[in-house]
Amino acid sequence: MKELLSITSVLSSISSILLAILILMIMITVHEFGHYIAGKIFKFKINEFAIGMGPAILKRKNKTTGEVFSVRALPLGGFCAFEGEDEDSDKEDAFNKKEPWKRLIVLVSGAFMNLIVGVLVLILSVGIYGQLSIQTYDIKPSNLPEFAGYSLVNDDIIMKVENKPIFMATDLVDVLKGKKQGDIVEITVKNNGEVFKRRVRLRNDVNSDSLTDIFSAFMAIGVATIERIDGVLENSLISEGDYLLRINDNANYDDCTRLYTINDLVSHLRTLSQGDKLNLYLLSNETKKEVSIDITENFSSLDDSEVLKSVGISSSSMLLKYATENVKFSFFETIGRGVRYSFNVAGTIFRTLGELLTGKLGVEAVGGPISTISMTSNAIKQGGFNYFLEIMGFIGINLATFNLLPIPALDGSRAVFTIIEWIRKKPVSRKIEGVIHGIGLIVLLGFCILVDVLQFI
Repeated sequence: MKELLSITSVLSSISSILLAILILMIMITVHEFGHYIAGKIFKFKINEFAIGMGPAILKRKNKTTGEVFSVRALPLGGFCAFEGEDEDSDKEDAFNKKEPWKRLIVLVSGAFMNLIVGVLVLILSVGIYGQLSIQTYDIKPSNLPEFAGYSLVNDDIIMKVENKPIFMATDLVDVLKGKKQGDIVEITVKNNGEVFKRRVRLRNDVNSDSLTDIFSAFMAIGVATIERIDGVLENSLISEGDYLLRINDNANYDDCTRLYTINDLVSHLRTLSQGDKLNLYLLSNETKKEVSIDITENFSSLDDSEVLKSVGISSSSMLLKYATENVKFSFFETIGRGVRYSFNVAGTIFRTLGELLTGKLGVEAVGGPISTISMTSNAIKQGGFNYFLEIMGFIGINLATFNLLPIPALDGSRAVFTIIEWIRKKPVSRKIEGVIHGIGLIVLLGFCILVDVLQFI
């Protein structure tokens, strides 16, 4: 039975990876098809339309136009090769002979096609499955009187905050950023099929340094946290991957002291002395377990990390306890939210790039093609066809946005050179432009490899 489960798991993983590669290839093909269609409209000579990179495994030549259609071995790219795109050509229908405005349209048409398909896919996803929304399934209780009646409850689906629609975690951060502990915000939620407006008193200041810094915003509205053990010492009774649940200090589990952060455990440990026992409830492999650890030293002279090591814990990480839930809307609301969702994704991409340039985000926060496929396959494995559509839309909008950036070797940079030519009435030296794009391509490939390596590490 275990062997059968193992084989099933491997096959599931392989199919998810293949679907992830399929998504990437669909969107790359859509991009190149955008260039192709625009080129045909303006009668550009096209030498080859290729799906994939590397050596060709299938080729077919159109005897009338001379165009070659090919499928290549590496499913991580593609191209639409125009005559005279990278070198001067004397042919009348060559890329370099066409008017600059026509070339600009051809250059941006790939990104435009990605954007259109990405938006349509996200609208389709919202229409079929609903909008993926944040659900607060575990709200941290508060005994302070000022929070009575000013809190979210379990299973609230967050629709709006301060009347602004919430699509992603970053939207919540944007609305709450800069607000202080004790401020009251209005949150529109859906719970058990009904829509409510709750006035919520924030539990802490909301200070977010980057797009990935979402903890203070979620904790401010009462979302509970849980601590996962990432590293343990040899012979520890606690295992890597265990989650801290409660101190075993009461006959009734529900009345035991909950542990929300690692600091809660440290605080409890400092109440114990040599000879006492630490009794814990842990979640291990989705099963609740109890451990009892002998305290063999006094903690008064130890710092927090040494206190934790004394009970076998070397490292941990805090996670937010919230879920996602699909919410359906009317036909016109679906279209509106799908479009707005798409532009939110595009805006997040620009902001991510901005934070990379300013140093607010490290390069390990982004991924190259390999890590993109890995994360996509994991998401598809967990979320099924719903996530397949969501990620296809994300990748489409990502490709559209990224390709329009003025980075050498990308369409955005080629468009800049075309605009310069349009203004100057003469082109920049093709040799110089080719060198710039060549260097840009090498740097871009190096960056993709770097971020994939960092993700792996």
